[in-house]
Amino acid sequence: MLLAIDIGNTMTELCVFDEDRLVSSFKIRSETDKSEDEHRLRFSAFLNSLDKDVAIDSAIICSVVPVLSHIWFALVRKCLKVRARVMGPGLKSGIAIRVDDPSSVGSDLIADAVGALKEYGPACFIADLGTASKFILLDKNGAFAGCVIAPGFGISMESLVDKTSALPEVNAIAPKKVIGKNTIDCMNSGIVYGAVYEINGFAEAFEKEAGYPLKRILTGGYGSFVHRHLQDFTYNPTLLMTGLRDIEKRN
Repeated sequence: MLLAIDIGNTMTELCVFDEDRLVSSFKIRSETDKSEDEHRLRFSAFLNSLDKDVAIDSAIICSVVPVLSHIWFALVRKCLKVRARVMGPGLKSGIAIRVDDPSSVGSDLIADAVGALKEYGPACFIADLGTASKFILLDKNGAFAGCVIAPGFGISMESLVDKTSALPEVNAIAPKKVIGKNTIDCMNSGIVYGAVYEINGFAEAFEKEAGYPLKRILTGGYGSFVHRHLQDFTYNPTLLMTGLRDIEKRN
């Protein structure tokens, strides 16, 4: 069985796959101030929660936090006696990367693109809402053809509260109408509907520049806040993990 680890700036997700079937998933905070021993306690708790017949014999790590990459690589080796693959230029992704400097493309972006190609085929607009919002073009030939990186949903919400002393904390639950009648609804509308209009706007711009229709895919940790308001999108919270699973098979 495969252990796939996605280390993001805010959260780290662990998923176990039995071939194409997702067996288990677990999320913890990506905390760079924690020691390897502290991470080991949480990893052990996850492993102990698995059924006894779960036998992990391979692992792959996708990370945007280098210091945590080293910690999790060591943990997998020590706890599972498995040498994890780490996403990077040396791994075969199965897709062409048509940008100025392919080696500079983040491993999370590549995994998203591979997952989309596997699940939906070529010609996709992928909106990945994490700590940063990433908007990815998978072109009609199935190549990674560029992206946009913008401040993320969580960053926008925290900045609105932290940088404005008179505004309260909010829950990012969209009001029924866009135009708010009280401070909480006004803020929630700006956060949620602002993200929705941003995503739809980029989807339209990508299609215009590509010159053909694109399937619209939504993923990422903050996708759950907006997917109900994006009727033209397919919501797939495990898209990146699907990509990691496919990349591991190729390597």
